[in-house]
Amino acid sequence: MDIADALAPLQRVCQLCCLCYWRRDSAARQQKRSRWLLLYGWVVLLLSIGYLLYGLLDASRNVEANGVGTEATHIGHTVDSIQLVGIRVAHATALLEELWQWQAQSQFVAQLRQIDLDFVNLLQLDVNNGQLRRQMGRRALYMLSGYVVSQGFILFAKMLSVDISFMVYWLSYLLPLLVCGLRYFQIYTFILIVQQRLELLLSMLDSLQLHEALPEKPYICNTINEKLDMETEAAAAAACMQRLLAARKLYQSLWMLVALLNRCYGLSMLVNLGNDFLSITSNCYWIFLNFRQFAASPYDFMQIVGSALWTAPHMSNVLILALLCERVSYCTTRLALSLHHIRTDLQKDAHNALITQFSLQLLHQRLHFSAAGFFDVNCTLLYTIVGATTTYLIILIQFHMSESSLNSGSAGG
Repeated sequence: MDIADALAPLQRVCQLCCLCYWRRDSAARQQKRSRWLLLYGWVVLLLSIGYLLYGLLDASRNVEANGVGTEATHIGHTVDSIQLVGIRVAHATALLEELWQWQAQSQFVAQLRQIDLDFVNLLQLDVNNGQLRRQMGRRALYMLSGYVVSQGFILFAKMLSVDISFMVYWLSYLLPLLVCGLRYFQIYTFILIVQQRLELLLSMLDSLQLHEALPEKPYICNTINEKLDMETEAAAAAACMQRLLAARKLYQSLWMLVALLNRCYGLSMLVNLGNDFLSITSNCYWIFLNFRQFAASPYDFMQIVGSALWTAPHMSNVLILALLCERVSYCTTRLALSLHHIRTDLQKDAHNALITQFSLQLLHQRLHFSAAGFFDVNCTLLYTIVGATTTYLIILIQFHMSESSLNSGSAGG
């Protein structure tokens, strides 16, 4: 199955959400840019930016997302407003990036198709895109189920308080949240595609190590047998050289594919990760406020769980993205270790030089995923977000304590 056919369901959903402006031409087997989809995308982008500016300029609206009685302070309202602006900015950024990087995304699909052809022609390895399509469907179902469960519980918990302002806030937040979640799913899918092809390279290098485990044959004083053995060894060495050359070429193509992926989706990763940080920090602040007036009632408990579930999609997106990027980046180290386990013959300079060159290539062309060049996306990002969230949460709590003290002093006076 061609990679474009495997990605066809995702492409159709992205077209609906203005995250893809390409249509599949089945006759020519090419991706063509659709003018109608482009017009639809521009209209949605302008409406999104207009609504964002309206929310910023309309200072008279005081949107409350997590009303907790008397503890709902001006700081809390400000935090909620920032959270809503953050998700709208992330939504508009994803739409703008899709319009901006359309040529790079076309190159990405074309280069990915060429890599699959090289796997078949050079290594006789078939990339199972049918399995990729099935796995993509299951992952989409799991991700959508998580969003439905979290948002459904939040809506149910807030409906108990009959808070109309929250309903307005939730509806304004939901659509950008789903579009940003789809953008994350796009990035996950393409990272997993790169990982699948790296795993094929690893299995190929591991198969070359089978020659090292062969037992030594007993010496037979037979000129014909010795000649056949020498020809067999020469053919095996030549085949090993060809496969190593193909592996070098494919790794170079995959490295360029990752660089193209960073170019296509780097800005979305940067803004979405920043928005996730804002959402995690603001919801942790509201959990603190709910605990301050916790009265061991079912309603208070549901408010705390609702705030935690509001954070869950953002935390899971950051966690999954960091783990996937870390795993794919580590594939370079795994390839280097596999390469150095191949038996070398000091008398064959060409064979040893090829292994040395491939090793240097793995050293200098390490795979990494970048958020528009500002920072690399890996597991160290989790540590950074946890530290920053803790710092800003402490600052928010201190401001809340100061505001509570001023209100108490004013009431006493």
